[in-house]
Amino acid sequence: MKTRMLILLCLLGWFTSWAETPRWRLCTWNLHNFFDSIDDKYGDQVHEPAKVEKKLTDLTVALNTIGADVVAVQEVEKRLLLERLAQRAGYRYAILIPGNDHARGINVGLLSKVKVKGYASHRNDRLPYVEGAPLDTKFSRDCLEVHLLTPEPVILLVNHFKSKVGKGKSSDSKRRAQAMRVSRIVSDLEHAYPGTALAVVGDMNDSLESWPLQPLAQSGLYDPFVHLTPDQRYTLKHRGQPAALDQILINRSLSRHWLRSSSQVGHDKFFKRCSDHYPMWVDFLVGL
Repeated sequence: MKTRMLILLCLLGWFTSWAETPRWRLCTWNLHNFFDSIDDKYGDQVHEPAKVEKKLTDLTVALNTIGADVVAVQEVEKRLLLERLAQRAGYRYAILIPGNDHARGINVGLLSKVKVKGYASHRNDRLPYVEGAPLDTKFSRDCLEVHLLTPEPVILLVNHFKSKVGKGKSSDSKRRAQAMRVSRIVSDLEHAYPGTALAVVGDMNDSLESWPLQPLAQSGLYDPFVHLTPDQRYTLKHRGQPAALDQILINRSLSRHWLRSSSQVGHDKFFKRCSDHYPMWVDFLVGL
């Protein structure tokens, strides 16, 4: 009896310690046409104020449900709109730099409860040449580089690659060029900041096994969702078929802190009301 009690107390102590271990949650989510009610010069969708308000309300509830400390977002029109969401959902920082999508005006951004040390845009980077893509290819939106000020610094690269809309070869080639450039940025950052934890996140508009994303798959980054089954892993249904188009990829330094049971794609129906993509998130045992 005493032995059983001792084991129980040990397990209780371990669980308490585990539950109190500092951790943080990283999420990425394509918010799908998150536009405001102002008619701009580019081809943005102009929503009625009531529709914008409903989207803000729904996203706030969804983000509170997810409980992420840092959220990489895609398809957001303006920083002011992202700041409105940040204020409602309890995020300290709302980062968005207008990118290269001059047709629709959609951008990548970041919401963070964690202190941000700095950030930079790669929207003007020239991408490597890939046959089938234009010579002067740039990121379709941006590759937003964000440095989080944590006890162990973390660098995030937020992306939204070229969509599958358009001619197949050109579309694939553009995504591959973007993947090649991101892989090089990762290499440069790891050289400049040895041992720094790093993640590449966002809507890549392709699976990690595809030819366009091959440079990322072979870059040394790890996919913390690789163990999920196809019915657990998909983030969108493309032409009626489940597809894992969104990614969170982590380098070796960050993988040491990955909580292996935490990787999840949220397939709740409420998330579907907010976007055509499902959010995905993962936890790390890193003190903030």
